[in-house]
Amino acid sequence: MIEERDMAIALRRLAILESGPLRTTDELLEWSKLRKWVIDNDLVEAYKEQHYFSCVDEITQNGYAPKNRRSIFSRFLTFLGIK
Repeated sequence: MIEERDMAIALRRLAILESGPLRTTDELLEWSKLRKWVIDNDLVEAYKEQHYFSCVDEITQNGYAPKNRRSIFSRFLTFLGIK
């Protein structure tokens, strides 16, 4: 049981390292070690099927911030009929 948990943590850490720029030599060495471990143990499919990647692909809807009714600028925009 502990082994599966450690594997999941290692796969998640590799995904985090690969999702952004490597800023230090320690991160580069950790990425290289984890990547080699995934390839040597044939864990590429388990790596691709992580929950991390399904969360990364989620689309966030952006909208307008609610207006502050007390703001003078907001009242001015309302006066002009701008939403």
